[in-house]
Amino acid sequence: MNTQSNENDDNQLPAGIAQLAALIRGIPRRLASITERDAGYKPSPEQWSKKEELGHLIDSALNNHRRVVLAQLEDSPALAGYDGEGWVAVNGYWNRAWTGLIELWTSFNNHLLAAAEAAPASTWARTCTIGGSDPVTLRFVIDDYVDHMAGHLRHIGIDTCDSETAKTGATEYPESAAPAEFPIHPLLARRWSPRLFEEGRAVERGSTLILLESARWAPSCFNEQPFRYLVFDGADPEALQRARDCLVDGNAWARKAPLLMLSVARDAFTANDKPNRHAQHDVGLASENLVIAAVDMGLVAHQMAGFDSDRARREFKIPDGFTPMAMIAIGHPYKGSLDDLDEKTRARELAPRSRKPIGDLAFEGSWGKPYARE
Repeated sequence: MNTQSNENDDNQLPAGIAQLAALIRGIPRRLASITERDAGYKPSPEQWSKKEELGHLIDSALNNHRRVVLAQLEDSPALAGYDGEGWVAVNGYWNRAWTGLIELWTSFNNHLLAAAEAAPASTWARTCTIGGSDPVTLRFVIDDYVDHMAGHLRHIGIDTCDSETAKTGATEYPESAAPAEFPIHPLLARRWSPRLFEEGRAVERGSTLILLESARWAPSCFNEQPFRYLVFDGADPEALQRARDCLVDGNAWARKAPLLMLSVARDAFTANDKPNRHAQHDVGLASENLVIAAVDMGLVAHQMAGFDSDRARREFKIPDGFTPMAMIAIGHPYKGSLDDLDEKTRARELAPRSRKPIGDLAFEGSWGKPYARE
């Protein structure tokens, strides 16, 4: 454990609280960009894999949450340390799903952050000992925890110092989670439609195949699977440019996306060639699978109706009996400060998310009778 610093005013919040909040905002999507295979790779029998390293950080969040709570409930408590190697082994992190570990890391750190933010100012001068250490303040515990986390994240391959956000808490391009009225799955809450991407970074073909595989397993009427996708990933630069040229001027921002897809619906059933009135609905289901998978992988996706469908049909030889549905822009999230954006773009990307109330969308028993809380 590092030597305690006395630089902070006792009445100030620990710097680690703002830093932790910034890390929770930005780190999950960067972790999600690491593949399951890479996360499980062990450089040597003596070294942790990325899964085990993140597992250690999960254990650390759990133990530090306990310290924040007990140091407020007891006077100068003597708190136990913990065997980091042992905890990692017992929890079997090497054999856990990478996406599940990311969710645990996020949840445990949010739990710790909530406890820290709720603590009164006098809390941070309270002292404790940890594993027989000299007395340290709770302020030191939080600040040291964030420093410890940053070191392990660097081992994983994520430099928390590549953005001033990690140090100062300055506003960074957000995830814009949905302000849901009722609890929903985090992937659904995190799905949104940004208009900016990290420039110069392609989406790997393996990631694109995972997106398409996710779409492939969507439900459809009679298992018809009427969804088709044209993929423009830059392997054929001319085709990507022609896809970009199909976008209307209002969607010019999407021309910077490294990956475009065009969803297409097969209009008739394969078995009897009768019109399939559910086809477009089923394409929507498949595309929702695709964009949720993008969130899970640390990517962002934005579906657009604003493209010239007739031109797309001509450019890409889409046959009769198929209807172009939506252009989808996909890429890695934009990195950078919101201050770097022009005023119009900044306002558009920070605009509050909203939805109609459930009572406007769902009816109980008969049309127009809102389905509402009892």
